[in-house]
Amino acid sequence: GTGMGMYFSTLSSMGVVLALAGLINIANILYYSSDEYDPGEGRDNFFLLNMLQFSAICTDREWVLCHDCDENVRFWNSIFTNSNYGTAIDDETGEKVVLIHRTTCLPAQFAQGMWNYGTLFLLVLSASAFIWYLSKLEVRYDEQNSSPSDYTVMVKNPPKDALDPDEWRDFFDKFSEKQVTLITIALDNQSLLVKLVQRRRLLKQLRALIPEDTDVDDEEAVENALDEARKRRLEEQSCFGKILSYTFVPFLRLFGCALSEKTIWKRIQSTTEEIKKLQQMEYYAAAVFVTFETEQGQRTALEGLNASKIEISRNKPMSIDASALFRGVVLDAVEAPEPNAVRWCDLNYTDFQMKLRELLTFSITIGLVALSAFLLNKARTGVSTILYSVVLSTFNFIIPLVVRALVAYERHFDEGATQASLYIKITFFRWVNTAIITTWITPFLAVLGEKNIDMINTVNALILSEMFLSPLLRYFDLFSFLDRHYFAPRAKTQEEMFGCFSGGWYNLAERFTDFTKVLLLCMFYSAFYPLIYFLGALILFIQYWMDKFLLLRSWQKAPLINPNTARFSRTYFTTAALVLGAFSSAYAYARSPYTNLCECSEENPCNETNSRSFGNVQLLNGQSLDAVRASEQEYFFCNQRDIDFPPIPINQGSVQWMTQSQETLSRIYGWTSLILLIVYVAVVLGQSLIRSTFSFWKGMYKPRGTDQRKDFSSGVGLESFAYIPQIDAPGFYLPFLACSIDDIDVKLIDWKNPNRKGEEDLHRSYDDQNLIFDVPFDGMKRSRDEDITVSRQIPPEARLRPVFSILKHYPPDWANK
Repeated sequence: GTGMGMYFSTLSSMGVVLALAGLINIANILYYSSDEYDPGEGRDNFFLLNMLQFSAICTDREWVLCHDCDENVRFWNSIFTNSNYGTAIDDETGEKVVLIHRTTCLPAQFAQGMWNYGTLFLLVLSASAFIWYLSKLEVRYDEQNSSPSDYTVMVKNPPKDALDPDEWRDFFDKFSEKQVTLITIALDNQSLLVKLVQRRRLLKQLRALIPEDTDVDDEEAVENALDEARKRRLEEQSCFGKILSYTFVPFLRLFGCALSEKTIWKRIQSTTEEIKKLQQMEYYAAAVFVTFETEQGQRTALEGLNASKIEISRNKPMSIDASALFRGVVLDAVEAPEPNAVRWCDLNYTDFQMKLRELLTFSITIGLVALSAFLLNKARTGVSTILYSVVLSTFNFIIPLVVRALVAYERHFDEGATQASLYIKITFFRWVNTAIITTWITPFLAVLGEKNIDMINTVNALILSEMFLSPLLRYFDLFSFLDRHYFAPRAKTQEEMFGCFSGGWYNLAERFTDFTKVLLLCMFYSAFYPLIYFLGALILFIQYWMDKFLLLRSWQKAPLINPNTARFSRTYFTTAALVLGAFSSAYAYARSPYTNLCECSEENPCNETNSRSFGNVQLLNGQSLDAVRASEQEYFFCNQRDIDFPPIPINQGSVQWMTQSQETLSRIYGWTSLILLIVYVAVVLGQSLIRSTFSFWKGMYKPRGTDQRKDFSSGVGLESFAYIPQIDAPGFYLPFLACSIDDIDVKLIDWKNPNRKGEEDLHRSYDDQNLIFDVPFDGMKRSRDEDITVSRQIPPEARLRPVFSILKHYPPDWANK
């Protein structure tokens, strides 16, 4: 769909922007690799083509005397920095002195900071052009690919008893340029549909245990097959299998796994009885889909029904004409999503119910992120880096699964909204987990350290993981490999085998999440690691071609998703990454040189120590050094991390540690980051808030793009498909239909059943996948595989009480010919 097209356009556009940012930072890359910045010899020992020599890691250190560091020993008391703090006895005075192994690299320089500042401006301008370009591209994609949503209006609040499609057609005909072509009335029968899918799942389990040709509708035949299957299983069961059946299998059955044949059959019978009861209930209209013959018909209808939220909630017309009322009701009409993106079981929920569930799931997500941050902090600073890595990997694997489960609890009208919700939650987690937590739990004095556990090394490991590990895991896709090479040869039905070759699962939300995570890493750490822009561009390049290959060759077909996720990503998260990156760089330059030491001088006098050589220096990590030679310059403690917001020189506090060059740079960067924050809140968030506020008082519909002047019926079977209630159930190759299709052109269905290619009657070729035939009820026109010309007598009460959604086709006269 358009959403996937926008995803690849986003990757290519931002990849070019990051590459340009890398070119601007070549001066900084060369500076950090020079002896001018760091004359230490340790830079030559970096692994992976010496990439880290182009970062702000400082390997040149010297021992210095610190006069009040003993009162602030906590800043060095961690596994990161405890080898850089030592105590010794001055032989001349007999007093205890504190020695600090500090980095000697130059603090932030104006020239290098301005190169980074220029990059920020490039990214801000590029992001503005990027947002404008992609918004235009989105319209162009939509115009180039006509789809049913361009012709269809979705009514979210129909009168409950408005179940006559002819009445809906007559009402909307007043807006149509030519005519109304299709009416779909979706009922609030989700409880029935859930039970029917549950019964199908149980039948699938049963068919795997009994002979393939057993008629599951014949109870006697099933009972005989169950007895034979049980006897065969007991005869073939090994000694080890018997042990498992009395030990491990009962535990699995508590979770609905490894059920016996008899248990599954009893559940099928029980579910069938529940379905029969549900079929006796009365169902009402949950939503109505009206498909016009022309795009102009849809646009005219949406303009005529463009009511405010207050008008809809109070059912009191203020700005719309009285002729736009249906049975005196102000309709909540919107452009419909794509047919295969509609979540048919969620249509009866109100906007308030949906938002309430989203609020609950987002609150749980915040709690999980907070728990992750707490445990990662304890593991990294209190135990070991090995435990930190284990905890980080565990949360990276578990939390996205938990978030998917949370989103499954939510209710959305279409898959686009579902993907947007999933995107927000996973992006929030990954941003915090990869960028923000890494900075938060890394001790201040380990920012420029050369150890593997220090910050820049950790960021480099994250970048390399995104560059190589993530695409390789997507490529090899263990579950799809097992499906194709292990489960497919053992499949007992054709449908089961088709399911094994359906391809790997993916969703657009996670793909956009990976993109925004890379963008944030590049922005957040560019001041320390300017090479990260080139690495980020390379990651997006790999991601682009790997995902395109998998989409065309490996991944399964997904619903056509609207560009909501792409629009949300570029509007809110891409711009937020720029603002966060600006603040990160501003603080990075303001806190330099990350030593927490200030020179003793006439303005800041210290009680100088004459001795410079010390023996038996005791380090905080428990080790000792036989001899240490301290620098002539003495220092005192100054907390360089403790700078107020915004990070400008005046907010340093009582002790000034910045150089004159650094102060100028910090003043420029600090105020700029504050201005960007104000613009983001006022323009990005404010515009959304203003639009949401105005929607209470006026309708907000505006047509996008140009009318393509194509009739809906001219594209039937190619690009024009009907809004047919159907359910995509995990574990099944094809979706399940949930309404009668006998009165429509089957070309309006956007998929075919490969198991019944030779069926002369195309309508009956879909009977196996239609839930309405599973359990007979009073309103059935025919049974499964019966000729569609057969017309049963339906009781009058059954006609007035439909059980499944209603679909009616009104083809134009020329199409009938």
